[in-house]
Amino acid sequence: MALITVRFYSLWRSYLGTDSTTLQADHIQDALAQLETKFGSRLRKKLETAGIHLDGKIQDYSLILLNGITLRNLGSNDLKEGDVLHMFPPAIGG
Repeated sequence: MALITVRFYSLWRSYLGTDSTTLQADHIQDALAQLETKFGSRLRKKLETAGIHLDGKIQDYSLILLNGITLRNLGSNDLKEGDVLHMFPPAIGG
C-alpha cells in the first residue's frame, strides 16, 4: 500500500477542520472510499447547516487532482508512495 497525502482547499479545509490527511491506498478508488468514510458525513452536515443539501459522495461534488492532473485525464488509477490528492469545492473565487 502506498502512503499518500490528501490536501483540502477553500471551504473543504474550513468545513473539515484540517488542511490535509494521510491515507494508505493502492488505487484512487480506495483512497476516495476512505475519504468518504472519514469525512463524508461531516462535510454534508456542514453544507446542510449552510443551507446546501447534496446527495452523493465527496468526489461527486469536488474537483480532485492527483499530482496536479484531474482524475478524468489520468491514464492509471494506481497510486504510488508520496502521491498527493488535491480536493477543491466545485467553485472557488469570485
